[in-house]
Amino acid sequence: MKRKMGFTLVELLVVIAIIGVLVALLLPAVQAAREAARRAQCMNQLKQMGLALHNYHDTYQSLPIGMQHSVSRKNWRVSVFPFMEQNALNDRLDEAASFLTPYSGSNVILQRLRVPGWNCPSSPCPVFGQSGSQQAWGGGDPQLADYVGIAGAVTTSPDTTGRNSTSNYSGGIYSASGVLGPFASYRLADITDGTSNTMMVGENSNFTRTSGTATRDIRSNYYGAWGGFTYPAASWSGSPDTWGTGTVTIRYAPNTQGTPAGAVNTWEANLPLRSAHPGTVNTTLADASTRSIANTITYSVLVDLAIRDDGRPIGNY
Repeated sequence: MKRKMGFTLVELLVVIAIIGVLVALLLPAVQAAREAARRAQCMNQLKQMGLALHNYHDTYQSLPIGMQHSVSRKNWRVSVFPFMEQNALNDRLDEAASFLTPYSGSNVILQRLRVPGWNCPSSPCPVFGQSGSQQAWGGGDPQLADYVGIAGAVTTSPDTTGRNSTSNYSGGIYSASGVLGPFASYRLADITDGTSNTMMVGENSNFTRTSGTATRDIRSNYYGAWGGFTYPAASWSGSPDTWGTGTVTIRYAPNTQGTPAGAVNTWEANLPLRSAHPGTVNTTLADASTRSIANTITYSVLVDLAIRDDGRPIGNY
């Protein structure tokens, strides 16, 4: 009698175990490949923002104001809509109506509207603000953006130009030393440090670990992604009523965790650049090129990158 050929139970278990080991070895590579693709998409979105800002400059002979006064007015994110294939949307918006939630006038079109290109594919944060949160007080279901304009940097040396504000909410300090600062617009010619040595846009796209394993969403999206900036009538640098959305003033290293001064709430000045990409944040430079910046960047180099005209050479990063 011929014996039937086949696997024994032990052989089958060995094969299954080998396959399991191979899958376990392959999975990190698959995940790394997926993250590499997401990171490339994020960089492409930042590239499109850089090109949009350059096209805006070509049209108006200056870059847009980072944050306009009053706070219900638009910030730079809205200003570049026409240059990011959003002409139809831009034509329906009302400059005189509020860009804060709940939206008013024809700007109600922004309610629950997702404008492409403003959310990092690696970000675990929500795309829309939850009613009653800092991002959506008053409702309105606003889109939340993952990219911020660079208003400048806080320096330790005395500020003789009057471009740094005094302390405001939670000890925050705004600056107008960068490319997309509050209430003022700049030409590319004003970037005397060189457009390839100055940041315009960076990521603000991840949760903040506030203590232990607790996290909060403190991206710069107060009342939604599109609003402006408010400050006392006498001086923009007054205290404490100075707040806005859409830009950050560099004060901390990338991916700094916790809630240090000026980085406690969504409206504050010094929210760190932050991303879900391992060890880095992505940025757009003023020449419209993109660059990943490591968490380990020397802080003085980060400050030099954020200021448009400090005259200091940029170190390695």
